[in-house]
Amino acid sequence: MRTDNIWQQAADLTNRVLQVTSGLDLPRGNLWYAVVTVFLTQANERLDSIRVLLDKNYRDSATILTRSLFELVVTLNYIAKDAKDRLPEYLKHGGIPLTNEDAQQLQRKLAKEQLPDMKDIVPRQSWKTLKDMCRDLGSPWPEEYKTFYRFASVPTHAGSFTLTLNYVELLKQEPPSDHYKVIVLLSALSFYLRVPNVAAQVFPEQIKLATVTEMASECEKVGQSLSEQLRQSLAKR
Repeated sequence: MRTDNIWQQAADLTNRVLQVTSGLDLPRGNLWYAVVTVFLTQANERLDSIRVLLDKNYRDSATILTRSLFELVVTLNYIAKDAKDRLPEYLKHGGIPLTNEDAQQLQRKLAKEQLPDMKDIVPRQSWKTLKDMCRDLGSPWPEEYKTFYRFASVPTHAGSFTLTLNYVELLKQEPPSDHYKVIVLLSALSFYLRVPNVAAQVFPEQIKLATVTEMASECEKVGQSLSEQLRQSLAKR
């Protein structure tokens, strides 16, 4: 199986996944349902953007956005593990009113055209550390934090590790290999699918868990095909 065929398979699978998970109406009256809808919408935007970036050979930008997607996926799954207690804590940390009194206070500020304090918009500290949330979720999250997340942090923070590789590519006028593009897209897709997995439990009529599971299996198969091709390529050297 040729790499460009695998790339097309991964891109097509991504498009089909987005068709299945898009178009949810924003529910009212249930904070958890609303939060899941917002997280799913954000995850859809990131995944679609990652696919577009890779199609344009923007490898590092796609990796950076996949890192952001990973953070989103971890946070949602951490909340979902104990939504009753964790959701109010998460929303309160973000300055979202949870009571009528909080909402009225915010309305009074807005009526006076009084802007919220900066600390209310951007908290000084993160709600939970990503490492701790991964540890709480258990395998494979801590392993993914140590491998993919740490790797993706290099281009995110302009680490010098990426300079040599990018410089050589510019000299040779070569785009990133399709192998690498598929690896990044499949990583993003495998992380992403854990969001509709949560959403399917909240909206079982709109998102079928069996469909999400099937697509996750297909993603794994494409990854296995790529691994086999890479193994054969190395064996010929």
